[in-house]
Amino acid sequence: MNFNFVKESVIGDDVLRGMYDSAAAQLARAEELYRQSPQECGMLLRDAAKQICLIYNYYYQVGYPEGTSLEGFLCYSDDDRHNSMVSLFLSVLRKEQRDRLNRLRVYGDDCILGREAPDQGMTFEDRMTKNARRMMETMMEVTKDMCRRINKREDVSDRIFSEELLPESGECASEADRDMSDAEPSKRKSWLGRLFGASGKTE
Repeated sequence: MNFNFVKESVIGDDVLRGMYDSAAAQLARAEELYRQSPQECGMLLRDAAKQICLIYNYYYQVGYPEGTSLEGFLCYSDDDRHNSMVSLFLSVLRKEQRDRLNRLRVYGDDCILGREAPDQGMTFEDRMTKNARRMMETMMEVTKDMCRRINKREDVSDRIFSEELLPESGECASEADRDMSDAEPSKRKSWLGRLFGASGKTE
C-alpha cells in the first residue's frame, strides 16, 4: 500500500486522529479501485483531497463550517466573507500544496463528469486511467507535505507512487479471482493475462 505512512503518523489529538483514519481509509479504497475502476478511484481521491482540507482547517483553526466543499476551501466567489476565508486558508499552505489540491479537484471533476466531459482526444477508459495515475502521483505529494508540516515527519520525502505497491488482487479480489487462486498452477492466469485475455495480446 502506497499510503500506509499516513495512518502510521503519531497524533495525540483524538479528533485529528479520526480525520487521519478517514483519509487513510479513502486512500486505501482508492488503491483497491485503481485498476478495476479508475473513474471511481479518481472520485475517491477527490474526496480524500477534501478530507485533507478538513484536516488543515481543524489543525490551523481556520474556521470553515462543517460541510464545506472542496471548491469552498480552494475557490474564490463573489462573497467577500467567503473570499476572506479562502485567503486565510490558502495562507497556511505553500503555493505548491494549493496547486496540488486544485489539480486533484480538476481531475476529480473530470472523473465525476465521466463520459459527459470532453474526451481530450482519448477513449473514456484511457482518460480515466490517466486521471487516476495523475491523481495518485499528486496525492502522494499532498500527503507527504501534510505529514511533514503537521506531523513533523522527515522520513517521507523519498516516497513515490508505485503501481507495484498497490494491493494484491487477493486483498480486493472477486469470488472469481479467489476461485482462480485455488486452481492448479497450470490453469492460473497472470495478472497481465487476466487483463489482456488468454492470448496475452493487446488490441
